[in-house]
Amino acid sequence: MRGLFARKGSVFKWMSLLMGTVAVAIALASSLDSAPYRFPSAVESPSTEVQTLASEPFDPQDFTVLERYDRRWIHYATVSRSDRSFREMFVAAEDASRIQAGQPLPDNTLILMETWYSPESLGTVFIKQKLDGTWHYGSFSPTRPDYYVSNLHSCHRCHAPFPETDFTLTKPLLEAALQVRALQTAYCDRPGRTPCAPEAYLPDAR
Repeated sequence: MRGLFARKGSVFKWMSLLMGTVAVAIALASSLDSAPYRFPSAVESPSTEVQTLASEPFDPQDFTVLERYDRRWIHYATVSRSDRSFREMFVAAEDASRIQAGQPLPDNTLILMETWYSPESLGTVFIKQKLDGTWHYGSFSPTRPDYYVSNLHSCHRCHAPFPETDFTLTKPLLEAALQVRALQTAYCDRPGRTPCAPEAYLPDAR
């Protein structure tokens, strides 16, 4: 009889220990669920980090500044397309320190886009510059730089549906590149000059 009670007491002891362990696990899981998890991002806190970077002079050791078409440029993005063409995106080096994430691009910002039909075939070079709050557009041959811009309706018509990115689809890539000081890449699944959805031009959206 005494042995039977001893065995029962041992069972109750182990059952109590098991129930206590389960209770602790439930409490721990509940506390973890209540704490929000923040996924890391390549572009953190645009309202503080990018503004801090924007106030610093750009050093070629941190971000390569290229001499191209009689000017100095920062190569911020490569956008590949479904027809195997690609675009190389540049911003004038002197404009980079004035750009802040989440804000419209500053007046006088100059952006350049090279159109490549293959790695050996560079086509027309397109430019856009913000003057008095309005984007003006132009283009030139790679061998004959010409920075004349005008309010071209045909160019603005393609950019008009995208006011959220200041009518500049690659603006998120530009902001990311200036923050992390590294070239960004994106893929557009449409051929030619047809714009993709804005999501295609988000950092790491490919």
